[in-house]
Amino acid sequence: MTRTEARRIGRTRRIITVIVVCVAVAGLIAACVFTKPWTLIADMTGAGRTGTTTSTGAHASSGTTVNVSTLRTQPVTTGILNAETRLGGTLQYDEPSEFQPATGTITQLPTPGAEIATGQQVYEMDGVTVPLFHGARPFWRTLQVDVPDGPDVTQLETNLQELGYFKAAPNAHFDWRTREAIRQWQAKTLGLTGDRVTGVFEPGSVALAATAPIRIKTVTARLGETDVSPGTYTGVALHVEATLTATQAATFKAGDKVQVILPNNTTIDTALAAVDQGGQSTGKDGQVTSPSARVDFPDQTQVASFGATSVQLIIPNATNANTAETLIVPVTAIIASAGNTYAVDVVRGQRLERIPVELGLVANAQVQLTRADGLKAGDKVVVS
Repeated sequence: MTRTEARRIGRTRRIITVIVVCVAVAGLIAACVFTKPWTLIADMTGAGRTGTTTSTGAHASSGTTVNVSTLRTQPVTTGILNAETRLGGTLQYDEPSEFQPATGTITQLPTPGAEIATGQQVYEMDGVTVPLFHGARPFWRTLQVDVPDGPDVTQLETNLQELGYFKAAPNAHFDWRTREAIRQWQAKTLGLTGDRVTGVFEPGSVALAATAPIRIKTVTARLGETDVSPGTYTGVALHVEATLTATQAATFKAGDKVQVILPNNTTIDTALAAVDQGGQSTGKDGQVTSPSARVDFPDQTQVASFGATSVQLIIPNATNANTAETLIVPVTAIIASAGNTYAVDVVRGQRLERIPVELGLVANAQVQLTRADGLKAGDKVVVS
């Protein structure tokens, strides 16, 4: 190849390279014109998303550009919020607990719903009654004369005293009086005779619950099975549980007055026993508990005849209410932030503006706003 031909080929290659680069640049410019990436960057970094605020604490009006037609909104209203909150609740027993497994063969089972007091039979094992005892800790060792002192001895003597067998004050020491009380209990309650009346206490000879009396919840064992729990139990006291919104949980507190409307339309005037903010793990797929309120009944005769059923709660808010009109928004418009602060998202044309608010009364799925700078009646707030 001559030098002249080589120069001609080199020029041709440079021309082709320039043409390819020009085509690529033209394509990039066309793509940018079509997708407008600068608007996406503005949306991601704009004031509405980063939360820049005005001197009043409201978010700047240059909020996030949105497609308003895709949002659920409700108008801000004015008025005097109803001075009470109505909730649905459930009259129920506490969460069930499981009995310890039987140490022998189950020969008789309890009946679901049965109420059992200290000393009464829970089930039967190897043909012998297994009665109910109560205490804070399980019995873990055989108890007899000369065992080291311990709280399990006190617990045993307390139960025997309640049944009329132990005549002294319960203490941590196992002596002849404890042995004789056990002998009487074995003969009269368990129905043992002869050399089976030993005065020695075996942990598996009773069904232990934290408190007594109890109510049988479920029977999970079958006759003839061994080393299985006979079932589950609850306490006999009924209480009301009601699910709350996060805003209601932040507003209500233990001791607040409440009315419980029973299925026969009678009412009980009482107070909230506890308010749980929720958020505890349930142990199921990352789920957490919901906020809730609890109502207890010291006089169980007021509710015992109803059993587990649905009820209504009325929680008055009038103690700190006033007659002045205020802005009102749906509960589902409230956005909770760190440090017990709250806000709402309001639509401004095709943009969203986040406005900090302070909450007043909460009733019937609505919230009174005691402060909301930049918000007015008729504004549309985003609801979930």
